[in-house]
Amino acid sequence: MRALRVATAVMSVVLLGGWTPSAALRAEEAVARAVQPAAPELSPEEKAEAEIGKKAAEEVEKEFKVVENPTELPRIQAAIAQLRPFTERPNQQYTVKVLQSRALNAFSLPGGYVYFTKTLVSAVESEDELAAVAAHEMAHICLKHSRRLMEKDEKYTKILGPVVLAAMLAQKSGLDPGKIATIGSLVKLDAVNHYGREAELESDRAAVKYLHASGKYHPVAVLTVVEGLARIHQAQPGPDPGVFQTHPLAQERVEVVTKLLAELGVPVERGRVTKGLAATAAVVKKEEQEIGELRLGDRVVFQPAVEVEGLAPLARAQQSAEILNPMLLANLELVEVMRVDRDGSAMVLARGETALTITPADAAFHRSTVEELAKQAMQVIELAFYAEKTKRAY
Repeated sequence: MRALRVATAVMSVVLLGGWTPSAALRAEEAVARAVQPAAPELSPEEKAEAEIGKKAAEEVEKEFKVVENPTELPRIQAAIAQLRPFTERPNQQYTVKVLQSRALNAFSLPGGYVYFTKTLVSAVESEDELAAVAAHEMAHICLKHSRRLMEKDEKYTKILGPVVLAAMLAQKSGLDPGKIATIGSLVKLDAVNHYGREAELESDRAAVKYLHASGKYHPVAVLTVVEGLARIHQAQPGPDPGVFQTHPLAQERVEVVTKLLAELGVPVERGRVTKGLAATAAVVKKEEQEIGELRLGDRVVFQPAVEVEGLAPLARAQQSAEILNPMLLANLELVEVMRVDRDGSAMVLARGETALTITPADAAFHRSTVEELAKQAMQVIELAFYAEKTKRAY
């Protein structure tokens, strides 16, 4: 995971107005203000939210260990700063903390408290995916999901009574510390287990819109994150445990996000936000001769060894990579890759286009046969696609 720090803002200054020490300083100050703007005057309802959220945060931090000075924090804060103007509450202040936990989780509390587990931050594959998770949690806060749950969930009214609860949420009178502690414990439990099907789907939609509006992050990252959750869901035996207790059916989240991306005209190019499968070309030396090498991920597919139609071995490997990568970005499937034999050579076709040619001269150099080299290439391609399907941590 690449760090996204103050350097982003500094680079913007360089591009827009030229580099000077004072410009760099102004950029750093701008990021600091964006990460945590001046506190606005809170309404009575917002003050109640803040009180409840503070008590819930205390409960969270009794149960989970907070990481001191986490290196991941600036990346999360940078994402929140970029997304904040595009939310329903652009002046909302956020308190962000990283928890030492093996769980893949993030959750938020009223009043702007957002928690990420260290494991989750390590698992995301790009700043876009990190921003997608941040956007989802910001949406819970901006759309007042905790408050809405308090107003309709009978566990709150059973303990406090509807009149007392309504008075607390409106802060019509001083808030009783004992009652705040009670409600804070309930809010913490709801937040850790998330806010229910409707809230999760609504936050997914909002996250897509925040990322799309920002112009900074690719909204398909919301899809890759929920697809990762769907993989966990499929791997769980029996009823959904833990974090999935109140999550909607994982596949439903995938479908909802996919539909919204289509409505926004966003192409589903997962490779833009994940460490997706990619083809690369390089020059290698074999038997004192420089030849080309085509790789898929970290696997060697084929080593072109002779010139073909004016293309040197390295150029042949580069041409193959240039053909394959746009298709991989556009979700090339293994079933769309096939081998065809013609005039003594073997071709690997991707979506009907010749992506690789293995000639008798290549086979002679490698002291092999066209048949064997083509078979090996297809086996490597199959292994690379299989590994891509199973590699993700979430």
